[in-house]
Amino acid sequence: MAKNTSITTTENPGMTLVLSFAVLFIVNMIVIYFTNMWFGTNLVLGTMSLSTLWALLLSAGTIAVINTFSIPFFHEWEIRRARVLSSWEWMAGYFVINVAAIWLVTRAAEIFGMGVSSWVVILVLAAVLDFVQGIGMMSLQSMQKQQ
Repeated sequence: MAKNTSITTTENPGMTLVLSFAVLFIVNMIVIYFTNMWFGTNLVLGTMSLSTLWALLLSAGTIAVINTFSIPFFHEWEIRRARVLSSWEWMAGYFVINVAAIWLVTRAAEIFGMGVSSWVVILVLAAVLDFVQGIGMMSLQSMQKQQ
């Protein structure tokens, strides 16, 4: 019969997801806001019934939710492959997820208030988000290791 052992850990996975969502949400808001400021003809925020702020909150929040919900699937992928994914694998996976999330949000522009001029804008925005999200998540991970 298997021996029951309890593993005590100081890490709270539920709080890790909450902190991950907060980091991703803030990063998404900053990147989308500055993209709208500097390239306003390529990325538009707001509709006749949604202000720019609400469009920013809704679109950045939706992308952050999709990104956060994908974290357990990456961990499951690691378990099935029996190895830890490299940073490049995480970045490639998140690039695909960001492309899909931005595409979904912009397809429902009436609801989320974010529109883009071309699929090229989606690819570039996903690459920038991927890079900045990676920096934010690695900073969060290093802060959690220090505690």
